[in-house]
Order: sequence, then structure tokens, then C-alpha cells
Amino acid sequence: MRRGVKITLISILCVVVAGAVLVGALWYFGRSTEPVEVSPVSYHTTYYWGDDIQYDGLVTADNMQSIFPSSTQTVTEVFVTEGQSVKVGDPLLSYDTTLSDIQLERQKIAVQQAELDLENAKNDLVRINSMKPYSPPPPTQPTEPSTEALEPVPELPYYMCGDGSRENPYRWVWGQDMSFDAAFVEKTFGESSEVWLAFEVRDQNSLEGDLLSRWGLHVQKDAETGALCYSFFEPDDAPSEEEPDPDESENPPEDVWVDDSSGFTAAEIAQMRSDKEREIRDLEVSYRIAQVEYERMQNEVENGIVYSKVDGEVIRLIDAETAQMEGSAMMVVSGGGCYYVNVSIGEYDREAYGVGTEVRVMSWMSGTETYGTVESIGDTPTSGYYYGGGNPNVSLYTARVAVPVDAGLTENEYVSVTFTSGEETVGKLYLDNMYIRTENGQSYVYKRDEEGNLVKVNVRTGECLWNSYTAIYGDLTEEDYIAFPYGKDVKEGAPTVEADPENYWY
Repeated sequence: MRRGVKITLISILCVVVAGAVLVGALWYFGRSTEPVEVSPVSYHTTYYWGDDIQYDGLVTADNMQSIFPSSTQTVTEVFVTEGQSVKVGDPLLSYDTTLSDIQLERQKIAVQQAELDLENAKNDLVRINSMKPYSPPPPTQPTEPSTEALEPVPELPYYMCGDGSRENPYRWVWGQDMSFDAAFVEKTFGESSEVWLAFEVRDQNSLEGDLLSRWGLHVQKDAETGALCYSFFEPDDAPSEEEPDPDESENPPEDVWVDDSSGFTAAEIAQMRSDKEREIRDLEVSYRIAQVEYERMQNEVENGIVYSKVDGEVIRLIDAETAQMEGSAMMVVSGGGCYYVNVSIGEYDREAYGVGTEVRVMSWMSGTETYGTVESIGDTPTSGYYYGGGNPNVSLYTARVAVPVDAGLTENEYVSVTFTSGEETVGKLYLDNMYIRTENGQSYVYKRDEEGNLVKVNVRTGECLWNSYTAIYGDLTEEDYIAFPYGKDVKEGAPTVEADPENYWY
């Protein structure tokens, strides 16, 4: 072989070998990661044998009118009888118009308070959505070794000082990997309906240790339901004997790790987000109900006489006292129409429950339960706000439910519409929402494959249960092992290790 050809072949061979080494190195280091903990799906599911799916909607009337007794005024005269034909504008009954302006003003204040509560909850949700999950400092970060061991507090959490007020919150020494729960917060309330807490993570869990991170939590307790409402604040610096150097505090050295997180894990943030979204939904309903009541009272004060809105027949007429006891309408005028309830249902529920499906309808005001029929389901996804027990991450469609005229409903009241399936549900389980991620409208989970590595699996989701669990159809079993889907090491191909049961995310 000629010398020139030989040199050329050797050069090509060297390039190929070097390329292979480079590709192998890139593959190895790209694949190299800490093992990701996985746990059985069965530990993160709930047992639910029913297939009831509930949505909420507002009642409208079609060519009919229902009149309920007023809780603030007395009926003085009824101008019609049962079975009588009436025209639009005919007087039906009159009220005593001595309702004081004070009562109307109180209801106006109630509307304003409901609006303020709703706005505050929405602002809290914005803050929660902007929170950065806590992650420990990188292990390779250089640190200054302590010259002497510090004395840790006797136990964590450790109470330092404070009276629970905004100016002087309860201050606790807190562990880096600790999380709070409702039971811990409940112990701090005492006789108060709100409490302010400040959590401090310190070096070596010592009072003399450097402050590593700090955050504040404001908790309010609902007087009627006992539900806890969380919001966050920046606690002021605790009194100290030495003031830090302003230059050092504002501009820490570049090689010092600074915790700019919220102090809460991704799972805790996800739970707080879910709780706040549920609270917003309830507050929006309360706000709308308060508005309807104010408008009704305002109309009674200004007018005092109720007129017919339809041409039809008085098909129901009972005394106001009986109607109040039953929680039903005292008078119904029908022009041959019915009640309608529009609800936004998920795309999978749209497939399961078609036109003609019988549904259960329950009034929020009176608790009256009746039945209706799905009259139509839209073909185009709606952009309306989601209300109900389905999956809020899927496309929504408007379903129109017709309810008979004698159902005892009233216009502008809220009702719950329950869809009930009589069929067996096969291959469906309810998985904790924190293990499901969504990207570009597609839901997925990370599970362990046969080789022990993580694999990203798309799943088909269904209804949401108690705002905490979502139905998974056929793509996952209780025998599979899944990973909490957040963290720098969570990616396809990552090695896995079975987590200690004490470390499972519940």
C-alpha cells in the first residue's frame, strides 16, 4: 500500500474513533444523573366506587316565571288565583314596602365584602403561582467550615418568640426539609381567628447559626366552616445585637449560595394552588348570590308590586308561609316553557353522556332535588370559566339541561347538576393530581419501565374527584411505579430507585 493512502486511512480511522469517544462521552454525561425515587401508583390513588360527576350552573327560565316569598317583606295582597290566565304586565301580588334603607345598605356592604374577598383570593393565587419551589444548595458549592460546633435547639420546630400578630409574628426555627400541616397551624390559633407565623432555617439548627432562609405565613380561619385560608408575607428582621454590613447584605459574594425560593416544595405549592383555586370558585359563587339578593331587595324597595313577565297561566299558588317552610315558589306562571341550566362539561364527559341523559339537579338555596334531561351539547369548545367536579384541564363544552316547570327552582339561583353512569368503569383509577403534568394540552406521568429507567407516558384523563384526584383511563395500573414529576433529575432515561415508604409523597 502506498504511503499516502496509508496515512489517509489512518487519519480517517482516528477521526472515527475520536468521534465515537466523543459521542459516548456526551451520551454518558448526558445520561448521568442521580437516581430518581419512585413509589407504587397504589400509594397515590384513592378508592372511589361511584361514577357521579357534578357540575354547577345558573338557572334560567324559558317562558315562565317563579315567585318566591321575600325574606325581608310581607305579602300584603295577591291579585290572581290558581288557574287564572294572565298577560304580560298584569299585577300578581304586592309587598309591604316598609323595608328600611338600612337593610338594603347592609346587603350592599355584603356584596362589596364578597367582591373584596374574591379579589384578595385572586391576588393570593397570583403570588402562589409565582412562588419558586425550594431546592437544597448544590453539593459542590464551597462552604466555610464552622470553627466550632453550634448547639442545636432541643427539637424542631422550635418556638423562639412572638405573639402571633403582624407586627410580632410567632417565630420558629424550622428544618430545611420540613413541611407544615393544618394540625400544626391549628395549635397556634388559640382564641384568635388569624395568626402570623415566621419560619427561619438556621445553620446547624442553632439559634446562633447563620440565617439560611426565612418566610412568613398569614393564616385566617373561617368562623363558620373552620376552613383555613393561607397567604404569604415578608417577615421583618428579628431584633439582633449586631447590624449586618449593608454592602454585604445587599451584595453577597458571588460564591455564596443564596436561597431565593419560597421555602415550600413543589408538592406543597401545588396543593396550595389547588386549595386557592377551589376557594376562588366558592367566593365567585358567593359574590354572585349576594348580587342577586341585593337586586331583588332593591326592586322590592323601589316597586312593591310584582308583575307578570309572560302570557300564560298561574299553575301554582300557595301561601307565603307554606312556601317558606318548603323552600319552594309560592307562585308560578307558565307560558308553556321550562327551566334551563347551562353547565360546562369536559370533553370526555361529553362523549360519555349524550343528549337525552337524565341528570340530578339540586338547588343551593332550598336543597330541593329534582331531575332534568340533557337537551343539547355544543359542538364547539367554550371559553367560559370552569365550574364543577370534572377535569379543568380538558376542553369544555356547554350542555343545556331542561328541568320541568314544577321542579321548584327559581331564576338566577345556582344548582348542582349530577351526571350518573350506570355502566361499569373499566381500567380507570383516580391518581393524585400532583403526579400529573400537562404540556400543550397533553397530560403525562413519569413511570419506571422494565429496565428500571424513567419513561414519560402520556395519559388520558377524565373527571376530577374532590379537586385532588383525576381519573386515568387505561394507561397506568396500580402495580406501576411513578416519580414525583418535578426536579432537575426527573427526565426520560433517568435511573430509578424505590423510595423508602416514609418518603412517599402522600
